[in-house]
Amino acid sequence: MQSAALRLLEGSISPTVEFQEHCQRLMPEGFTLDFPPVVVPIGTGEIFDEAEIERIDLRLLMHPETSKKFLVAGSIEVDDDGEIPEEFFADPPVQPHLTCGTSRSIGNNVDVQTRLDTTTLRLNGLDGSGVAIAIVDTGIYAPHLEKALGFAFRKDGANSWTPSTVATPAFWHRLGHGTMSAYDAVLVAPQATLLDYAALLGRVDHSAQVTLAPMIVAYSKLLYSWKTSANPSIRAPALVISNSWGIYHPSLDFPANHPGRFIDNPNHPFRGLVWILARIARADAVFAAGNCGVNCPAPPCLRRTAGAINGAAAYPEVLTVGGCDTNYGLVGYSSRGPAIAGMPNPQKPDLVAYTHFLGSTAAGRNRPDTGTSASCPVAAGSIAAIRTRLPPLNASPAVLNNALRQSAHPFPPGGWNPNYGHGVIRPVAAARLLGLIP
Repeated sequence: MQSAALRLLEGSISPTVEFQEHCQRLMPEGFTLDFPPVVVPIGTGEIFDEAEIERIDLRLLMHPETSKKFLVAGSIEVDDDGEIPEEFFADPPVQPHLTCGTSRSIGNNVDVQTRLDTTTLRLNGLDGSGVAIAIVDTGIYAPHLEKALGFAFRKDGANSWTPSTVATPAFWHRLGHGTMSAYDAVLVAPQATLLDYAALLGRVDHSAQVTLAPMIVAYSKLLYSWKTSANPSIRAPALVISNSWGIYHPSLDFPANHPGRFIDNPNHPFRGLVWILARIARADAVFAAGNCGVNCPAPPCLRRTAGAINGAAAYPEVLTVGGCDTNYGLVGYSSRGPAIAGMPNPQKPDLVAYTHFLGSTAAGRNRPDTGTSASCPVAAGSIAAIRTRLPPLNASPAVLNNALRQSAHPFPPGGWNPNYGHGVIRPVAAARLLGLIP
């Protein structure tokens, strides 16, 4: 297991016959190993108490050579009335958070920058310089992104990741959702360095939807390249991870009450990776709330709008972002809270950011950047801007997220509400609260 996981994290996918035979001996009868193989170290597979965080040696816990447990991706056939073995965890289909919004754009990129006051951010040295933003999405097409931005953005192809089933290299993927997400992040943090993590292209074959497994690999690779390796290759002092994807409906997951279920399970191994990145490695993870809002739910929601903020978007360690337009109106497709029952913090979304504006034109001429897929990277860019002068060692993601919630413009006043969360994001106000701006 150790050698297979290390090969995966260092870029090789070649499984040995011995490894495949070893997996078959360990797994229940009928288990079929995915190819290319997914073998990811998960440490002990547990969430630690807060008091233990300072004593954890991250390299000892999560390095492939010393990890106590590993996730291995595969499949097993179960009869319609059969039970899924309890040692299995769900690997449900996940999708980009596309939107049903067909209305014309409300405002444009300049309006977004004006609302966020990026001029004040820039004048105070908060432009994302030195900060890495990992766009975990469908991949980025750099030529269009540079044309839309009007300048050559900073990118790190060496530390980006493309699934082995995809032929195109980093920053040369098909124009679409990932390019939009990248544009919306750079709009706020123009000097940040992008990492292109095209995990949403990581299907086992081209007839199947992408599942959670490539996301697990992506997060494990980010952790290894930034903190776990003896010689981390991502040299940035701060890492922000933008995630405009999720699971739309419970029918895509394991049955209710199965211990391996994803959408309402705080003990799923993916949360363990997110927890370690946020609480120990101190990376900022931002997730889209989803597009199952009561006024205009996206078709894959199957009209289910209650408990629509689920899975990773419901984790307390992440900043969960809904969407509003540049006139502060909540967009009809933005998923409302509270989060799905069973998660530690029902008060999701945390806040909302701007969407449905004319920006990247990645979806076509005069087509807006839409969905919480756009508001998520806008918030990620805001965090990257603040991180320019706020190293994670000085303020953890929890501290920064709390400052963003406290400084958000409330709609209406009076604390958290299920529509806007704590309000509309205000990065300048957050930076002032943190002592970065007079």
